[in-house]
This record gives sequence, C-alpha cells and structure tokens, in this order.
Amino acid sequence: MIPAPFAPDLPSFDRRRLLAMLEQRLPDVFPAAGAVISVSVPLGEMAISTMPLHLPDIWSWARPAEGLTLIGLGAALHREFAESAALAAAVRGLDWRWMGTGDDPPVSFLGHGFGGEDSAGLPCGLLRIPRLLLRQRAGRTDMVFSHAGEGDGEAVRRDWLDAADRLLLALLTPMPELSENCLTRVDETPDAETFHHRVRAATRAIGAGDVEKVVLSRRVTMAGSRPFVPARLAAALAEQHPTCAIFTADFGSRVLVAASPERLVACHGGRIESYALAGTARCDADDPFLGGRLLCSAKDRLEHRLVVGWIADALGGLCETLDVPAEPKRMTLGKLQHLWTPISGTLREGADLLQAAERLHPTPAVAGLPLIAARKLLETLGESRSGWYTGATGWIDRRGDGELAVVLRCALLNGYLAELAAGGGIVAASQPEAEFAETELKLQTMLDALRVA
Repeated sequence: MIPAPFAPDLPSFDRRRLLAMLEQRLPDVFPAAGAVISVSVPLGEMAISTMPLHLPDIWSWARPAEGLTLIGLGAALHREFAESAALAAAVRGLDWRWMGTGDDPPVSFLGHGFGGEDSAGLPCGLLRIPRLLLRQRAGRTDMVFSHAGEGDGEAVRRDWLDAADRLLLALLTPMPELSENCLTRVDETPDAETFHHRVRAATRAIGAGDVEKVVLSRRVTMAGSRPFVPARLAAALAEQHPTCAIFTADFGSRVLVAASPERLVACHGGRIESYALAGTARCDADDPFLGGRLLCSAKDRLEHRLVVGWIADALGGLCETLDVPAEPKRMTLGKLQHLWTPISGTLREGADLLQAAERLHPTPAVAGLPLIAARKLLETLGESRSGWYTGATGWIDRRGDGELAVVLRCALLNGYLAELAAGGGIVAASQPEAEFAETELKLQTMLDALRVA
C-alpha cells in the first residue's frame, strides 16, 4: 500500500465553529448587474496541510516553500477566450467590488495555452474568479466569497455558506492509503525516430542561420491501474518539489496538475521578477561533479544566455531598474538540475503584471529565437502542443499583484489516463540522442508522482 503523500496530519480546525463564525461575520450582500462582489473574512491561524479530496470544480495554486496556498471552489465568474490578449483586456475591464476586512484583496485564476488552438480541447484562454477562495499566506488564513451579476442577497449568502461547508468537510477527509498506481505507456508523439529527425532538421536550420534556438517537445500518454486522484498527485508534487508552483485546474472531465519550476512573472508592490530557466542535466548524489559540468557546458550556457538576454530586453521597457545577474545559478529539482537566473526590477508607473506577461510569453525557453522564425519552424516540423503545455497559468488579485508560471512538468488527467509532455532547447551543438534522453528525464518527475496518485 502507498501511504497518503504530503503531510498526513489532518488540518487543525473546528469545522462547525468556523461555519458559525462565517455565518456571523458575512455581511448582507447586494448583488449588482455587471459587477463582481467579493467579501473577505479572516480566519486567523489555520493549518492547511492537504488538498480537498473528491470535490469537483477545484482550482488551486501553491508555493509550499513560500507559505502560499490558494484553493478555489466553484466559479462566480468563468470566461473563456480565443486569445490571450482578450483575456488581459477582460481582467482590466472587470468591475470588481471588494467588501470585508483583511489586508489581502480577492484573487482570480487565469491561464492560457501555448498559442492557437489547443488540440486537447482546452480553451485558449480562461479567467476564473472562484465562488469561494481559501487562502493561506505567511501563516494568515482567510476565505473570500464572490458573486457575479444580479441575484437575491440572502440566497447568495446561503450558497456561500454551503460552499464553505463542502470545502471544509473535504479538507477534513483523510487521504486513504492506496496500492501503487502501475503505469503503462500507451502512446507517445512523436516517437523516438521522428524526434531524432526533428532535432537534426532543427540543427540544420540553425546552421543555415534561420533560427538561433528552437524548443522541441514530446507528448506521452500513460494509463494507470486505477483512476488517478488529482488531489493526491498535487500533494505528492508539493511534497517532492516545494519550491515549484503547484497548481490544479479542473476542466470537468479532465484535470490539469503541474509542478512548474519556471516563474514567468511575479509582481508585488511595484516589484517584478522573472526566471530564466534553460540548460538541463541530470542530478545524481553519487556524482558531485555533474553540477560543475552543467555550469561549464558551452552548449547549455549558450542556450541559457539567449533566454536571459531576451527576458532582460522584454522587461527593460517596463522597469525603472532591472537586476540581471552576470552568472547563472543551479536550480536542483529531484533528479534534474537547471541553469537559473532570477531577473528582478522595479516597475515603471503604469506598468503591470499583464503587460509583462504579454511581453514575456512565450519565452525562448519554451519556443526559441527569433520567436516568429522559431514558431514557423515548429509548425514546419509538425510540432503541436496541447493541454496548456508551455502556456501560462496563475493568479492575479484586485490590486494587480500576482504570478504566472509556465505550464511545465504537467499532467492532464482523465480517469485512468494521464497526458504528459516534456521538451528541450535545440541549439547548434545539440545531439538527437541526448535531447531525447533529456525529455525522458524531465518526464520522470511526473511519472514518479503519478505512481502514488
């Protein structure tokens, strides 16, 4: 039997006491046409040590190492878009009214795919304000209740309290021990031979001067011996990779779960940060020299330098100051290590998270350089991406602060099936066999977690 992953202790709170407190503290609500009403209620100290089990319509975001957890149930507002620009315009155009006490404003989730139609059928872009948000940040916990449009105020309050009861009950449900989920690979696109061919074609295009770098990816479908449990997968990833952004997105019949190491952009109080993450090698405790070899690898440093320069140029026009470290660090994540440069700065007056995201995505770490030529080459080679892989997802609050991460180390779950994806940056010195092995290494992060999901 596989024990429940991630903090087996149950959350420490009295459900009935919390519900009584919420009923007392929730103010009268006056819904308004065309507006979103959000009410925040502080809960004090409350340990959230697990994800809600067997509860549909959950979207969540967590950075365990930073003490941030967002769990959203249901949708007060759910809008889908054909392009990311329309998504950004919708966020800016919200009539969002905030009531209640507390320092942290209400939050919406948002995300989009790599670009164009998503072959998995997910919307190209999505904005979602949860009906109920449970938020924990720096030891403080609150609930944020939201409603969009007209409605009967008392009925809205009853609906909010019912949602709170269901979420608290789900959080108090222990994760059971389950047998290991035995995995079978049922499909992969492209296969090894085709991927090798694409790498060789890409290096020829680089040699001809058509592009400097292009990112090729593979998609793998795994079947489990039992249905995958999204909450268990998210919990396992949070336990194994606490420095990553752990997120889940319920699309009905399918649930996206990911542990992304790549911060596309984060903004808070006028400060901005983005990660350049490119150049990868395996990590082995028995070989302490691997890290040094990665830092000295001409191929990996070139791949990384292209990404750093591009991000710095993209953010330069939005920032009063910008700090770009001269040398990369190593980011170690389980069996992988990456070259990593955190780039940070101070935003100019009027610049914001959404502007930065529009400039940054897709970065050369997931597409290539020059961007238009790289995307054209990907299309020529038959590259397609689905399930929001290498898109972006995250959250933004009513003040405009928030974070978006690149959708990496992800699985799109559908019952017994899980669709995974992994890719790698191709530069002039890339070798087909080594690039294929890198994608297999990146897939291993999710494969390990799926066995306990």
